[in-house]
Amino acid sequence: MTGRHTAAAKLPTVTVMVLVVALALAAAYLVGQSVGNNPTSVETPSMTNSVSGSGPHSIGYVGCSNTEDAVAGYYLVPNGGLFWQPYPTGGGSLDLWTSGSSQYWSLFDQQVQKYGQPSKVWIEVCERAAAPLDLAMVRQMFAILRQRAPSATYYISPLNSYSPSNICAITGPNGVADAASLANEAVANGLALAGPTIGPLTSQNTVSDMCHPNSAGESLLGSQLANFFGG
Repeated sequence: MTGRHTAAAKLPTVTVMVLVVALALAAAYLVGQSVGNNPTSVETPSMTNSVSGSGPHSIGYVGCSNTEDAVAGYYLVPNGGLFWQPYPTGGGSLDLWTSGSSQYWSLFDQQVQKYGQPSKVWIEVCERAAAPLDLAMVRQMFAILRQRAPSATYYISPLNSYSPSNICAITGPNGVADAASLANEAVANGLALAGPTIGPLTSQNTVSDMCHPNSAGESLLGSQLANFFGG
């Protein structure tokens, strides 16, 4: 009997081996090309250099004591654990964030070391009566922030509102209004996206200074953060 099968059976052994090796090399090349062109085949970066998605502790913050209190309140209500745990930003009006050597930036850097690069940073504009703010200060703060969290998306908010609007003496009579105006200017100038507008705090949900939230006030602010940032 003759035909292809009989002819193939008569091929020299060496020729068969050459064909097998050639086919194996071709298969290996194709596999390598497939892996190289696969967009999901990437190296896993280290945690300290990566940008988190919306995972745990992926949202950082810049602000003052009320900012810290709002984040503390976030952890008092149902939440997705997205924010950094509260760190001490008490007294951190925005003018004190305009120097890269500020203690507040050192504390911020510690959080980056702990949690990795944030995917988002929430900035709350806090003004104290003794240090009125301007847009140049806001720009300077952002210039420093971009060095420390260059790949994050920034969200800016004014200090939480009050009702009546003048009950907090620390901010001065125009502190919240100034903060709202500067936050709007920052958004208009492309420095950040509009963040949540939180509050109001009242005599019922503040401590005796009428500025800082009590537990009920913290929960109010925290729930507003959770609603805005999605958990």
